[in-house]
Amino acid sequence: MTQKNLRTRRLFRDNERALVVAMDHPRVFDTVTGLKDANTVIKAVLDAGADAILAPYGTASKAANVLGNDGLWMSVDTTPQTVVPIVESAIRLGVDGIKVEMFPWCTPENDFFARYGGTETTLNTVCLAAECHKWGLPLMVETIPYGWPAANKRTPESIAAAARVASEAGADYVKSFYTGDKESFRNVVINCSVPILILGGPKVDSDLKVLTMVRDALDAGAVGITMGRNIWGHENIFGMTAALATIIHDDASVETAKKLLRNANEISLPTGAA
Repeated sequence: MTQKNLRTRRLFRDNERALVVAMDHPRVFDTVTGLKDANTVIKAVLDAGADAILAPYGTASKAANVLGNDGLWMSVDTTPQTVVPIVESAIRLGVDGIKVEMFPWCTPENDFFARYGGTETTLNTVCLAAECHKWGLPLMVETIPYGWPAANKRTPESIAAAARVASEAGADYVKSFYTGDKESFRNVVINCSVPILILGGPKVDSDLKVLTMVRDALDAGAVGITMGRNIWGHENIFGMTAALATIIHDDASVETAKKLLRNANEISLPTGAA
């Protein structure tokens, strides 16, 4: 088994699916998130059935004691000039994979660094992919067509096209928006040459909507989720994680997952953790 496969084994289960809890929001958010005590949240979601955590360097570097043998993706933002030191820091830390955002067709003001156009942000990803492949480090690329501010341009077709761009740039996995229905999302999966995990997006008030989205995405061919606010922002972190895990790994129905969420013991976070 290759080094890359050893890492992938911690990130995905034997069914080649994964529940990844995204906890990289504090690296860019201008508000305080529900991740003040990140290790308490990590323990809760892993105990409930999550497979891996996605976190920036700071959180990742302090999580060894709670992670155990579970998977760790490190969330990074790179330029061609910073690729080598960032990959080296990930390897020294012992992470299992790297996640980066890519903004196909964006204008510079909508790029993360507010300096690159769509072609350049793709080139940044190509450079990172080459370095990750050199070291056997799995790379997940989160595709945001036209950039975060241009949500009005985000269509099922552009989401599918962006996923393909990421796979052609060297991604091993793509983190993608869900397009809203199984038929259009199946086209995203078919058009992409690597496995796709869906992102969760902003906090949704309806548990049913979240569970249904995940069930439908899996039915359309997704291999899992990389979800944050709809898990660690939930009043019952343990229960929501367990409900999602049973859909992903037991192929449970939405109804079964809802019952599990309702019956799960709520994890009470210490004061100041949320």
